[in-house]
Amino acid sequence: MSDDSERPKLKVVVENTQAKIAENWAQEFFNQQLLDLAANIIRVVRGAGKPYEVISQCNEVVQAAIDFRDRVGTLPSSASVANALMLREEEIRDYASLSGHRKLWRARTVSGALQVAASTLVRQPLQITQGKREMDDAFDELERFYYDLRKQREAEARTRTAPKRKPAKRKAKKNDPPVL
Repeated sequence: MSDDSERPKLKVVVENTQAKIAENWAQEFFNQQLLDLAANIIRVVRGAGKPYEVISQCNEVVQAAIDFRDRVGTLPSSASVANALMLREEEIRDYASLSGHRKLWRARTVSGALQVAASTLVRQPLQITQGKREMDDAFDELERFYYDLRKQREAEARTRTAPKRKPAKRKAKKNDPPVL
């Protein structure tokens, strides 16, 4: 195959157009500005964060949305906003394991805590109660799991380490040799 005519012809296929690349870039930039704002607001609500940056971050989100509109022709969709802000839960491989239960508990607790925080800010007592209930239910479920697991382990330990019973001593008979 020393001759170029014998080499196979390879063709590069590009599925992304320049417009699609620009849209993806604008979406990623918008998402990052939105996430920075959301994370800072959550931190400020919990007593940390940078409250002095909230207004400028709001402006950056609006500017990123305008840039997106200028490149794509529409504002970012509500679905893309929701997708950017959605918490990604840890992958759970074994729902029956202690690790799996902890991950589920953590996700439900975070969900309930966010519900409580958001509802407290806008004074919605019913939703506050619902968020607290979600957190309490998650805690109760994990506590039951720990209790059941401890009982199971105790039962297994008892069966493993149960003392073997010695045969009952029989009474010596007249004809038995003396025990020394």
